[in-house]
Amino acid sequence: MKMNMISPRTSLPALVLCLSALACSDDGGSEGEDEDVGETEAGETDTGEEGRAVELSFAAAVAGEPAACGTTYEGVGSSASAVEIQDLRFFVSEIELLDAEGSATALTLEQDGLWQYENIALLDFEDGTSACADAGTTEINDTVVGTVPEGDYVGLRFVLGVPFEYNHLDVDLAPSPLNVASMFWAWQSGYKFARVDLRVGDEGDAWFWHQGSTGCESGASEEAPSDACARSNRLSVEFADFDPASQRVVFDVGALLSNIDLTTDGGGAPGCMSGVDDPECTPLFTELGLDLTTGTCVSDCSDQALFHVE
Repeated sequence: MKMNMISPRTSLPALVLCLSALACSDDGGSEGEDEDVGETEAGETDTGEEGRAVELSFAAAVAGEPAACGTTYEGVGSSASAVEIQDLRFFVSEIELLDAEGSATALTLEQDGLWQYENIALLDFEDGTSACADAGTTEINDTVVGTVPEGDYVGLRFVLGVPFEYNHLDVDLAPSPLNVASMFWAWQSGYKFARVDLRVGDEGDAWFWHQGSTGCESGASEEAPSDACARSNRLSVEFADFDPASQRVVFDVGALLSNIDLTTDGGGAPGCMSGVDDPECTPLFTELGLDLTTGTCVSDCSDQALFHVE
């Protein structure tokens, strides 16, 4: 299952339309390249109508280079630090394709029993080698596969995060990929929507970004909340112009950290654990297009810098 870091997954059946296209455990639940492809046989959507199979391709980058374990990246953050990846994974959900009028059609995900469940997919860019050995796995995943009704689609929309109704499951009993313990805090706070762990500088100092919901209330950390968390911290991403034949979505760690000094820490765990009182979260949430105090999008998250299309 291991593959080139920036190539579409080829082990899945029916490669089709290529829409080529990141809370530490110590904080618990606190605040804590592309090949040309085309259409194949029609599939069936969840409405039962004949549809088109679609593959969305994702990539991850650091300092303008493909993200990979065992590589040192120079000039990251406002501190122009040298960094090495320890972990890089994130969940996307509620994926929709957009037509020229902006109308959205949900992508029905293939239920592959591994990377995709219901409307949620896990993208994984670590391979369990080098600095990624401690918490990583050998398998990587850079694609999302599903079907949509036939139509003229020109854009893409998705959410970085796990929907509330799936965010507070028992990780030991949850279906894959929601059974990945390293992407989970606790029943109360739920999943880490994105996890980026770095080693910084010659000393290899730790720096973490774990995105997830905060302000989740229940009787205990091992108990799921019945009501939505105070700050959902889910990032809405939309590309009105998305070329289905030649583009992919890039998760850009360098852009996210452009205004972060990775050599200093203002308090708490090193980096940002999505906590409202964490100084490192303020500039980071700005790059996400999220309001740190409310956990909601500012201007529909249209100013987010984490994802771009290439």
